Amino acid sequence: MTFTNNIKINNVTLSSTEPRYSNESWTGAMITRSTGIQYYTLQFGLSFNQKDVAEYHAFVSQYSQGKPFTMALGHLSTYKGSQVGAVSTTSPAVKGVYQINTTANTLEIGTLIQFSNHRKIYRIIGRTGNTIQIFPNLRANVQINETIRYTSIEGEFVLLPDNEYQLPISNVMSVQLTARENL
Repeated sequence: MTFTNNIKINNVTLSSTEPRYSNESWTGAMITRSTGIQYYTLQFGLSFNQKDVAEYHAFVSQYSQGKPFTMALGHLSTYKGSQVGAVSTTSPAVKGVYQINTTANTLEIGTLIQFSNHRKIYRIIGRTGNTIQIFPNLRANVQINETIRYTSIEGEFVLLPDNEYQLPISNVMSVQLTARENL
């Protein structure tokens, strides 16, 4: 998503939706089960002057009917860990697995990553040697030598149908929009 300098993106919130339930067994053990697919929700504001309303209308007209748009994740897409250099897969991985064999790396648990063949955002939840565990499980097959992006992450989102697209009548306009990761 590219706006000119006339429209400022602000108040961005990225939320992970992870449908699950938990139950305590008769032994006292906590049992947690995933009940659906994980996705990210994005809330963001747009601020602009009245004279720039056409750019806002063009964005809404283009993307309000479900067409996906990309958006950088701001400081969340700037890697701050110890990994230097490229990381790639060393073997193919099929859709549905959560363990990925990689080249030597120091990617930390909690790092957001993407694979070069699709835009789903994953989170590293564990690692053993050169094998990383990700959440959620892979949504698409990954080929051998596929690059793993860990910096400059861009999500692919669609505007939700319950956005109201209300515009205040004032010189400086501000609107809030909500989008969901394109699955």
